[in-house]
Amino acid sequence: MTSDGLYALIKLRPVERGDASAIFATWGRYPENFLHLTARVFRGVEDAEAYVANLFETPDSIAFHIMEPRGAIVGIVKAAVAGHRAQVGYVVHQPFWGRGFATAAVRELVAILEAKPSISRVWATCSLDNIASARVLEKSGFEREAVLKNWAVYPQQGDRAFDNYSYVKLPRAAG
Repeated sequence: MTSDGLYALIKLRPVERGDASAIFATWGRYPENFLHLTARVFRGVEDAEAYVANLFETPDSIAFHIMEPRGAIVGIVKAAVAGHRAQVGYVVHQPFWGRGFATAAVRELVAILEAKPSISRVWATCSLDNIASARVLEKSGFEREAVLKNWAVYPQQGDRAFDNYSYVKLPRAAG
């Protein structure tokens, strides 16, 4: 174990199109996990299937299950890749919050993205009130670059748009 908690112990396993049942069972049906997500709580496996299909909107997009040391799925980390940009997103099931899973997963995903010469911008957003997510991004080497007004709607919190921080991490080879 490192000073970052479980950083050395998590594993990332690629998400496959047939993984909807596992996603629904492990984190997708729990409302507390969706407080700061733009997705709605999955009512059934069909909702999780639609979510998985949207993970791969572009051929270069990638997604991984976050696996705890005993092999259980505790969340997901993903990158929507469009040209030279990769937008990072993640969710960890509430019982595993605060234990380093998100930070470890984001760091590993960023390393994968930085190894791709075509990627020159890795970015993410989080709600201004999502202090834990902001900390994950900062611990993963992202820099806060802006406040995006009325950027995202989080269905679990109603229909209003929330301001978000925009974070960026420029791969070493980029400008």
